[in-house]
Amino acid sequence: MKKRMLAGIATVAILIPSAALAASYLADNIFSSSATIEQHGGTQEDYQEIEGMLQAAKDKLTENEFKEYVGLTKQLMQLKLKITDENGVQHEEKLTKDEQQQYEQLASKLVPYFKKINGIAKP
Repeated sequence: MKKRMLAGIATVAILIPSAALAASYLADNIFSSSATIEQHGGTQEDYQEIEGMLQAAKDKLTENEFKEYVGLTKQLMQLKLKITDENGVQHEEKLTKDEQQQYEQLASKLVPYFKKINGIAKP
């Protein structure tokens, strides 16, 4: 009986960390991996912070709102990555006029979601 219990505890001790490492990150939907952020001057901590923000959004938004939020955020981040160099410095002049307009539109579409996530949206 003791051997089974020890074997069970050992199995759980091995499987739980493995499951945590195998879990997919919400941020992967936007950046593919943390390496993308690191190539643009970010850190693993930045990636984890973004993951935390996405987790908060998932908890506070409806399923449809979250899908829309992630889609808009992904588009916005693609533009941000385009203008951000390996030191994390943004060069907005790299955007065309159409991309600048798209950037502004995406940012304005995200405002209501940010308000809801941060709890300042009007009921």
